[in-house]
Amino acid sequence: MALRGDELHYNLQHLNGMLTTHEAAKQLDLIYWHFMHLVEKGRIPGMRVVDRWLFSPVDLDDYRRSKYGELEDLAKTALEHPGVDLTEKQETVCRYLVNSERPSQIARKLQQSRQAVHSQITLIREKVTRIQSPRLSTSPGSRSTTETPRRTARGKKDPIL
Repeated sequence: MALRGDELHYNLQHLNGMLTTHEAAKQLDLIYWHFMHLVEKGRIPGMRVVDRWLFSPVDLDDYRRSKYGELEDLAKTALEHPGVDLTEKQETVCRYLVNSERPSQIARKLQQSRQAVHSQITLIREKVTRIQSPRLSTSPGSRSTTETPRRTARGKKDPIL
């Protein structure tokens, strides 16, 4: 949004606490050029004043939450539910996620690869899903949920009797 003339005077009171592009990129732990790409695509809202962009901390937090909120919720659930049975490493990852750390930040802090951290997150997600999903009961004579039809040599499904 570009402010001009009277709009600028009216909106100056809202500029207190706004962040510059470099400050906003740092807050989101993004490289400046990637951050600006997201701004130009309209994914991160900002306000253009003359030749500068300014960003609301609330908007930046909303963006971060839209990207990583699901991970924070997953981590909270995993830590609060004793049946999840987290390993020590998974519990550490969850604590970082709950504190709004991104997976790349966690990897740096734990001196692990990002792939290793994402693997732990996948395992955590599977454990939480197992706890949250209702147990499917199998009655005698019905197919269990783990059985799948076998394939014949021609690739057609052979029904399980």
